[in-house]
Amino acid sequence: MADPEVDPMDCDESPSPDGDVLNKDKKFGANSYHYWHNHGKDRAASGDVAPPPKHELVATETRMVDKRVENIAKYAFSDGKKKVQVYVDWPGVGANAHKVKVNFEKQQFDLRIEEENVDYRLFVPNLRNEIIPEQSTFKVKENQIVINCQKLEEISWYELKKPASP
Repeated sequence: MADPEVDPMDCDESPSPDGDVLNKDKKFGANSYHYWHNHGKDRAASGDVAPPPKHELVATETRMVDKRVENIAKYAFSDGKKKVQVYVDWPGVGANAHKVKVNFEKQQFDLRIEEENVDYRLFVPNLRNEIIPEQSTFKVKENQIVINCQKLEEISWYELKKPASP
């Protein structure tokens, strides 16, 4: 069916057998692609077709970028009667004590030193014996972190971790 808005005098081609005009714009010649995109906008403005969608901000979201995590492999420990102490040497850590976090659980502890682009971590699962998380503490010195794990029982710890099962 022919488009009523098109003046037959502006057409390069004659209507197709079913009455539709094949090329409606002399400006673009045989390339009517441009015409139809502009034509659709004109028709939407007049209410003949649905208007293009309007984009609207629904919500914003702030995401934390995953930081790289590097394991701390070098540490020492000493076994006392009521507590086990773990020593981690870290140059200049005393100036950034607020970046040091330690999480204690019955059979593990997790030390994290949070830097801008990387977190350093000493995660010790499967401690030799249970500790009392509520009474375990840590202290940040100028160049060292001392972790005090309060023992549940006064048992000697010959190793910090349980030996691996065969």
